Amino acid sequence: MTRSFRHSEQRIVRRGARARRGFAMFMALGALVIIGVLIAGSSFLSLQETRLGQNQIVEARAFTAAEFGLNKIQADWDKTPNMKMANGASYDTSYVVNSKDTVKVRYTRLNAETFWIVSEGRAFRGTVGLASRTAVKRLGAILRLRIPTIKTEGAITAGGNVVVRGGADIYGNNTNPPGWGDPTTGDCSGISGSDKAGVVVPDGYTVTTQGSSTVQGGGYPNGWRTDPLAANSNTYVQFGDETWNSLTSQANVTLVGDQTLGSGIGPTVIPPLIGTTCDKSNQFNWGEPWRVGVGGHTVADVVVPCQNYFPIIYSNGNLTLNSNGHGQGILLINGSITINGHFEWYGLIIVTNDIVRGNGSASIYGGVMARNEVKADESIISGTTSYNYSACALERAMRGSAQVVQAKERAWTELY
Repeated sequence: MTRSFRHSEQRIVRRGARARRGFAMFMALGALVIIGVLIAGSSFLSLQETRLGQNQIVEARAFTAAEFGLNKIQADWDKTPNMKMANGASYDTSYVVNSKDTVKVRYTRLNAETFWIVSEGRAFRGTVGLASRTAVKRLGAILRLRIPTIKTEGAITAGGNVVVRGGADIYGNNTNPPGWGDPTTGDCSGISGSDKAGVVVPDGYTVTTQGSSTVQGGGYPNGWRTDPLAANSNTYVQFGDETWNSLTSQANVTLVGDQTLGSGIGPTVIPPLIGTTCDKSNQFNWGEPWRVGVGGHTVADVVVPCQNYFPIIYSNGNLTLNSNGHGQGILLINGSITINGHFEWYGLIIVTNDIVRGNGSASIYGGVMARNEVKADESIISGTTSYNYSACALERAMRGSAQVVQAKERAWTELY
């Protein structure tokens, strides 16, 4: 009885054990499925993170390209838009970054002093045109012209005595350069100015005329007056946002040591004689102030592509200008200046020392400032030279040579 019961119990146990033999396989399969899901999920997450990282890299490159465009257009500003672009007009240019990424820059003139710049950078992953990823970033900035503010209160402003001899003439009444039009037409459109004294000197200094020379302007009986600003050294080195050092650092032409230049000074084009692009790389190209049909100048005489080129010329030494050269812009001389022959200049001249007696029939339109650092010296104007105060010549020279800078407030924005 006992033996039969045990035998039956053993058979039941064996029968139950045989019924559970497939459970381990199901557990293993379940574990494999779970592990597979975990591996697939991990792979998916890793792939997504890799893609996100690659996208971020491409987006960063696009942002860098767009930022490069903003900086590049500012660094390469050739100053041509300063004079040629009308309000509301736009111009496009493009660059290639790292031989792969590209940037397109559009600048639009908002008003006389500001431009709106939009730079769109595109970055590619892989071969351009077959890229699996492309990122686009667009940045905007407001640039303004940093126009020098010149304290010219006469055709000539000097820090010492001035002697006018021979047939030299100095006129302070505002005069537009020949052929440049007036405040309503031509190059002087929108530019007006009041009459000034012929010569301005500090208190205690004098202007002496000899022979048939003339000093006129501003309704002053003798054509000249005194002003404390003429004695202030800052008048000759501080120009609003600009300074003597900042202007000389921007010079298009730099002359080292004492120089004597002649008829070689004049505008040129690329290619020579037949080109349509002003050759700004030529050190003797100082712009084109002449106009066709004015002063006997023919089409063959006038280099039209250089009429909006107003370079900054810096001479680190005394400068003598001879013969029939001509130019326009800002002329900075660390020393004295002598003007001979029929040299013509339209714009601003600033010298740290004196205007030295010269001969010939030179013509100046704009303004001349002589600091007279050597106080025992004096400026001597002689020959048949003509100095004419011109607000238009000064304004165009200041604008035409101005560099752009980013506006101080809300100057930069990320568009997308």
